[in-house]
Amino acid sequence: MAATVAATALAAAGLVGGSGAGSAMATSHSFQPPKIKHVWTIMLENKSYEASFTGLNQNSYLWKTLPQYGELLRQYYGTGHYSLDNYISAVSGQAPAPATQADCGQYTNVSPGTPAADGQVHATSGCVYPSSTHTLFNQLDDKHVSWKSYMQDMGNTPGREDPYKCGIPGDPSGSGVVDPGGATAADQYVPKHNPTAWFHSVIDNPKDCAKVVPLDGRPAQPGHAALSGLAQDLKSEKTTPAFSWITPNNCSDAHDSSCKGDNGSGDPNNHQGGLYASDLFLQKWIPQIMASPAFQDGGLIDITFDEAFPPYKLYGNSTADYTGNADKTLNTPTDTAQSVVACCNELPGPNTSQPGDQAFGQDTTPGGGITGSVLISRYIKPGTISDQPYNHYSWLRSMEDLFHVNCGGTDGHGHLGYAATAGLRPFGPDVYNNPSGRAMQPAVMGSTGVYSATSGQPQDQPADLAPDFTGANAITDSLKPGAGK
Repeated sequence: MAATVAATALAAAGLVGGSGAGSAMATSHSFQPPKIKHVWTIMLENKSYEASFTGLNQNSYLWKTLPQYGELLRQYYGTGHYSLDNYISAVSGQAPAPATQADCGQYTNVSPGTPAADGQVHATSGCVYPSSTHTLFNQLDDKHVSWKSYMQDMGNTPGREDPYKCGIPGDPSGSGVVDPGGATAADQYVPKHNPTAWFHSVIDNPKDCAKVVPLDGRPAQPGHAALSGLAQDLKSEKTTPAFSWITPNNCSDAHDSSCKGDNGSGDPNNHQGGLYASDLFLQKWIPQIMASPAFQDGGLIDITFDEAFPPYKLYGNSTADYTGNADKTLNTPTDTAQSVVACCNELPGPNTSQPGDQAFGQDTTPGGGITGSVLISRYIKPGTISDQPYNHYSWLRSMEDLFHVNCGGTDGHGHLGYAATAGLRPFGPDVYNNPSGRAMQPAVMGSTGVYSATSGQPQDQPADLAPDFTGANAITDSLKPGAGK
């Protein structure tokens, strides 16, 4: 399946047998997205599509339940390896750089930090971008659109990170400070999964850092007022931001196979991580979001991953190969096909020729692999599937369009960095396939249609295709290669 999906994706993205930009250059202002008022983006960690959405692991809530409420994007891609460069790409359109690919072990400023072509920044070293590098958060500020970033566990351990300054681990000037890349038992937050912590345009603005809060809030401290968390903010539409970014901790985001601390199960002796732990997180928070007044009034939930790791099949929860099998033929690395491909004519950028950074012992140029993504909204028919390729740059462009950021940016139409690439496709009518916004009942994946990849412009994408996935095996049948008719 991995090889088939990867080959299909490469062909659809125009990366087999030519540059593939195509004669139909889609522009985001040729399609008007629906009037979505609130967005919640939840970023999970390090899983390929095959690991997350085929029943390979203990995560039936993500791969079986949630797509019945919305749409599964079978061809959603990361933009690099490893984690940090994907978060930076998603919110700023900046391509991977050497230090961001390495998850920035030393929290220090980008150097030289000078402008490059296509809205990029020269970054031969360092990870914290200069104030001239704008992000989606700055764009929302300029449009007077409310936003908030919720970081699970941020600030649990005093002095480990600053919960009142965007969760940064310290001062990035000079030689910087050590960046805590791993979790502790008391504090499973890591800055590399926080997209606000890497831009002076955000961290130098106290008003912006006041919007970066612990997921569960924080009681008043000497010199600091109390910070409200996600559950409190969801109680009314007035207190719910228009855009919410949610970063689970290093356990709940599926990153750690064995959690250093609590995994959300309620059992202090249960430390299983991976997709098992992320399912527990989603089962807690998705119903709360869906029940909120803000979601009921034009909401959109986006559950995605930063990058694809190989779909390990033999041990744990898609986290590592097991080499202790009595049958030695089983002690072999699993297929990495879904982990090393890219889409959407992704450019490597001025700082590195290989956004994949030779991950998994393979030439992973140019991107971060297929992860898949789930979108839930009244403007999306439950149970639909799209095979249209998208990546983090597409996501950024889609958010800019959704919130009517239509001037400035790299292209003059409000798109930052590589989100401004000519022909890059934002989410189109294959995603927003229920324009009336009429509430619909949950439906089995694929039972309300499968959208094939197309090189045409968004408004010319084919209408909902007639499916024939019914009965007890409908979910698995709809995921088979070639299921889109």
